[in-house]
Amino acid sequence: MNAACDRSTFEPGTVSLCMIVRDSARTLPACLESIRPWVDEMILVDTGSADATMQIAQQHGARVSQFPWCDDFSAARNESLRRAASEWLFWMDADDTISPGDGRKLRELVRRPIANETLGFICQVRCPLESASGQDEATMVDHVKVFRNLPRLKFEGRVHEQILPAIRRCGGRVEWTDICVLHSGADYSPRGRRRKHERDLRLIKLELEANPNHPFQLFNLGMTYADMGQDALAARALERSIAVAGPAESHLRKAYSLLAGSYSRLGVPDQALEVSRRGVGLYPEDFELLFLKGTLAQRQGLVDEAERAYRLVMGAGEVRYFASSDSGIKAYKARHNLARLYLDCHRHSDAAEHWEALLRENARYTPAWEGLIETLVVQGRYNDALLAAGRMAESLGDDDGPLHRELLCIQIALAQNDTADARARLEALALAHADHPEVKQAWAKFAFEHGSPEEAEKSLLALQQLNPRDAALHHNLAIVYLRLGRLDDARTQANASLKLRPNYRPTQELLAAAERVSGCGQAESHPDR
Repeated sequence: MNAACDRSTFEPGTVSLCMIVRDSARTLPACLESIRPWVDEMILVDTGSADATMQIAQQHGARVSQFPWCDDFSAARNESLRRAASEWLFWMDADDTISPGDGRKLRELVRRPIANETLGFICQVRCPLESASGQDEATMVDHVKVFRNLPRLKFEGRVHEQILPAIRRCGGRVEWTDICVLHSGADYSPRGRRRKHERDLRLIKLELEANPNHPFQLFNLGMTYADMGQDALAARALERSIAVAGPAESHLRKAYSLLAGSYSRLGVPDQALEVSRRGVGLYPEDFELLFLKGTLAQRQGLVDEAERAYRLVMGAGEVRYFASSDSGIKAYKARHNLARLYLDCHRHSDAAEHWEALLRENARYTPAWEGLIETLVVQGRYNDALLAAGRMAESLGDDDGPLHRELLCIQIALAQNDTADARARLEALALAHADHPEVKQAWAKFAFEHGSPEEAEKSLLALQQLNPRDAALHHNLAIVYLRLGRLDDARTQANASLKLRPNYRPTQELLAAAERVSGCGQAESHPDR
């Protein structure tokens, strides 16, 4: 093995924490307290903190040094590696923590006999997601977080730095572990996200100036643009990344997933589905690509293709590959979409079977209750639907149950064409829960479909304050303004929708109608749900 010639001698079974920090006083204490019992030393390299980061690190027993920031995360990380004195190196970020159970696994991992050709170990980073549906959701990201302390193993890349290429050049291999690190302290505020996007774009573009066809940096560029909502730029970068990437590139399957998502948001569903099919053709076991293919096929009414994709996701085994994916896809989202597919195809018993299965796994999963009740309603089983709404209220408890039950009772009333009852219930809810997003959503939908144009305008504008970048809201407001004969406002809203979703045909047709219609004319329009 190539790495054998530069192996250094360290005390066997030891592990150093290697970390770079800057202005991390908010999250650093929890991070160091969680990892300190499980490592032999903690090496922190500070790249220019103006807060109490260095003092906190020293108070927790870390060895701290300063390293001038040079627009290169790898350079800073490699400085931390250079100062480590253990056989194995483990890296974390200052907003990570590790549980006692996973810390113990780390300690046991480095103390066991390990083959010489094994140079690194893969751990998972769990990034929790906000969920209002009662599910424990997270993005799970695979990283080589444990590796041998060898001079030739260095990080590379100014941002989204990697150690895996160096391991591969040394002829080494990596092994999987079930060690998990929790990444829960990141700044997801609009200001924090904007600052991160600006920094990442600047560093990625510096990398691409030196190597314009670097597949991983092109992938990073596309990923960043996608996260910023700039899907046209994202698609361009991701197409280039795929074109120049080798088949063994660890990011390639994710590139197909991101590209399909960008094309879908750009309003070109055929292109999005074609990309997902290409990805599944290369990686038939990739559950994220399969799920995406199922979703895109379902939207186009390709029932058999969507059903096959969802069932493959639900039956997928534990094939290991580098991934960054939503943990909920296999856990419940594929079954949810399959139930919805069956409902849309009028396979009501199949739909109900999957809604009930979801509720057996998590009785607080409100979308499954909503799906089950909708399934009963379309069959005309209104009493059963009301009973299910009561069951849901009991499962959700005092905080959420009554509100959700009332929202579902409104839908049941509308299904029975009792708009007066639905309106009365909605008005009562609006008085009691004026600022609740779901109440605003329900009222806007009711006003759009059953109220006056003036009511619809007022409710949609209120909802738009919560979701200013919702293309569907702009689309529906354009319809309302067409009904009111306010053509300039209709054009403004249609154009705003097309900026967010440039190729969406119904909005293009709506804008064309607004251009054609005269002051006394009426244009045909279709709501965007």
